[in-house]
Amino acid sequence: MNHHKKNILLFTSIYPLPWQPNKATFNFQQYECLTKEHHVDFLVPVPWLEWFKNMGKLIDRHDYKHVCYFPFFYVPGFFRGFNSFFLVISTIISIVPILKLMNAKTVLASWASPDGLACAWLKNICKYRLYIQCLGSDVNVHSKHYFRKALLKKSFDLSDGVITVSKALQGEVEKISKKAKVETIYNGVNFSQFTLSAEKFDQTSLIFIGNMIKTKGIYELLNAVKTMIGSGSDFHLHMVGNGPEIDNIKALIITNNLQQSVTVHGTVNHHQVVDLLQKCHVLVLPSYQEGVPNVIMEALACGVPVVATKVGGIPEVVNDNNGVLINHHNEADILAGIEKCLSNTWNGQAIRESIKIYTWGANMKQLSSFLFRH
Repeated sequence: MNHHKKNILLFTSIYPLPWQPNKATFNFQQYECLTKEHHVDFLVPVPWLEWFKNMGKLIDRHDYKHVCYFPFFYVPGFFRGFNSFFLVISTIISIVPILKLMNAKTVLASWASPDGLACAWLKNICKYRLYIQCLGSDVNVHSKHYFRKALLKKSFDLSDGVITVSKALQGEVEKISKKAKVETIYNGVNFSQFTLSAEKFDQTSLIFIGNMIKTKGIYELLNAVKTMIGSGSDFHLHMVGNGPEIDNIKALIITNNLQQSVTVHGTVNHHQVVDLLQKCHVLVLPSYQEGVPNVIMEALACGVPVVATKVGGIPEVVNDNNGVLINHHNEADILAGIEKCLSNTWNGQAIRESIKIYTWGANMKQLSSFLFRH
């Protein structure tokens, strides 16, 4: 596509780690596509407690030429609004990251805060062009706090461009910063990996894939499942992902005797995600807030209909032809959405066709144009 490769320094904490190989698997797909089109080096801040605990693994697998992991010193659970400042200090005292930034011409910070803000503060010293990629919660969560919102505005104002994954998220960024040059670039999906399959679980199966955090609607989903089981419905829920609420979710499943109806898989690799999606009948994602969830794109590519809340950029890809949008993340709406979805007759090929424009090739073409149009 682009025969004239440019140099990009990608600064992101959303990157696989030797002890967390399944972390950021979707984001890594974009990084892999980007490295095929351009010369890309990575700066990956790692929380310092994890860094020192796993330093041997980092040293064993450290690619000093293309990937630089470095410790991110901050106070866990406190002063979250100052994390970008701590990241600036960490970048400087780690030496290699600041040297790479000083030699860079184009920096792409993938995650608005603290990654994007730290790069914005260092921009005046290092004199690079900075582009900040916003993915959803990095804007939706921080913008609810006055101080963090002011910091986001500062970083967007200082950047040379801001990339969002949905028009809804673009609107949120433009509310925060009137100066920012914002463009929506939808993520792609690997259509050769996420394919249609006639093989399904014998039992009607729902699947949730995402972080095990409260704002993903996981507790409301479990309450809906409990109600469905109580009414005699025969189905199974697969929950895929990890996070701070996973132990509470497991305990709740046992407390409510849902072990035969709910399986918590935890973190799985991308090939297992494909297998589970293809075998399930409906993806359910009752989030409080979102950009455009990667898993929705992947489910639709597999011909699996989606039940999701009408938040963020979700209505930009989910419609009556490929799923059911619900207005609220409460138990009643989730129940109604699942029942409506299961009562419908879906055409897997038509669902897949509904997102055929969202390819990684199109994503790379638009991203390259945005980064190097000046």
